[in-house]
Amino acid sequence: MTKKIAEIELKLNKKDEIIYSDNDNIPKGKVKQLQVFKVDGEIKKFGYSEQSIKDSLGAFKNGQKGGSPSVRTTGMSKAMNSELQQGSKVSVEIYDVPVGKTPKEYCDEKIEEYKKENNGTAPEWNKQKNKKKWSKQ
Repeated sequence: MTKKIAEIELKLNKKDEIIYSDNDNIPKGKVKQLQVFKVDGEIKKFGYSEQSIKDSLGAFKNGQKGGSPSVRTTGMSKAMNSELQQGSKVSVEIYDVPVGKTPKEYCDEKIEEYKKENNGTAPEWNKQKNKKKWSKQ
């Protein structure tokens, strides 16, 4: 992995909405990033973005209630919320993208490495890479 930019722990507020544990330590500004979503230390998803960290993760916080969220975004939000309600530790590690690679290329590379170490299966929340779909419910 490249340099870790941030590690963000997610929590639930009193309204069962996902919040960041420490907004002050999240770097500001746009950054090419690899996102590694974990539950109790287990990798659940590799994602990527070129937006600011707060903007790119903001959509997952509560399923991007405004506009037309994708089934994936809504599904991720529900999965994270469910894990948090069960008392699991949910976190997102943010890494730099190596020079000469796009965030998508780096993310795809990490998914392929993971699959090689896990009998050809991508992380659970990288459903499309496992030829599965998020439920619309």
